[in-house]
Amino acid sequence: MMHDRPYAALFPGQGAHALTMLAAVRSLPAFPERYALVCAALGVDVAQALEEQGEVFLNRNAVSSLLTVLVSSLAYDQWCAQHGPPQWLAGYSVGQWTALYAAGVVEFAPLVALVAQRAALMDACTARHPGGMVSVIGLAEGVVATAVQQLQAEGYQVSISTYNCLGQYSLAVAADALEPTLARLRALGPRRLLVLPVAGPWHSPLLAGAEAGFAAYLEPLVQRLPQLPVVDNVTGDLLPLELPAFRQQLVRQIRAPVRWHQGMTTLIGLGCRTFVELGYGRVLTKFGFFIDRSVHHEAFCP
Repeated sequence: MMHDRPYAALFPGQGAHALTMLAAVRSLPAFPERYALVCAALGVDVAQALEEQGEVFLNRNAVSSLLTVLVSSLAYDQWCAQHGPPQWLAGYSVGQWTALYAAGVVEFAPLVALVAQRAALMDACTARHPGGMVSVIGLAEGVVATAVQQLQAEGYQVSISTYNCLGQYSLAVAADALEPTLARLRALGPRRLLVLPVAGPWHSPLLAGAEAGFAAYLEPLVQRLPQLPVVDNVTGDLLPLELPAFRQQLVRQIRAPVRWHQGMTTLIGLGCRTFVELGYGRVLTKFGFFIDRSVHHEAFCP
């Protein structure tokens, strides 16, 4: 493709992580310094912990979040050095924080601290309200919503947590709702149904307890507005450019569903015809093919 035309940079969230995700970025000049910050935030040598504990360590919320942000930030800087900056930014879940790094809202060191604090607050909620997430593919949104409403009427804590693209959704479920949710969805005949390798019921009301602490943490640290338009996971529109409202949306993102499909539709409506996923994997690129195949989608990791 021609990379001299306007494009949107997209940043993945958790779920795309893997034990091999650091391999592509280890040789980049900025890697040692950023890797050291992540190791310090986690209190371990990450590479050694990955080797010794494998996916048990990787699937911890703070670990997968910070490694996702680390790889994406390095991929973004490498891409921009070669092709120039984007016109728009969007990030999926914790990837929205990588987008805010790209937008000049936070430097990398405070970004690591913010993501680590976000994970700690989320984990505290999960300790009180354990649960997980289920991906369902091949059912219409209305069918999934009806199943969720029925489960809620029966007293189960379950909600749609991500709207990825046509026919692909994730549900956040309390621990005691997991098996009933899987059984209810399985009976509807989805093309695919699986439990996601994440540590909690992210982007759901079960995370409401994290909002107050995160709001207090953000206020002194987030003092700048984005220098580029950034999609808001909560609304699917652009994040507001007024500081209190901007911070409020960043806090709401912890418990609100990710409206990825709507966000990509917003960017297409603004004229974006090229989307580049920056970081490990191709999850967002695959979503893009189901959102609109008339625009260009690609993924890049050094």
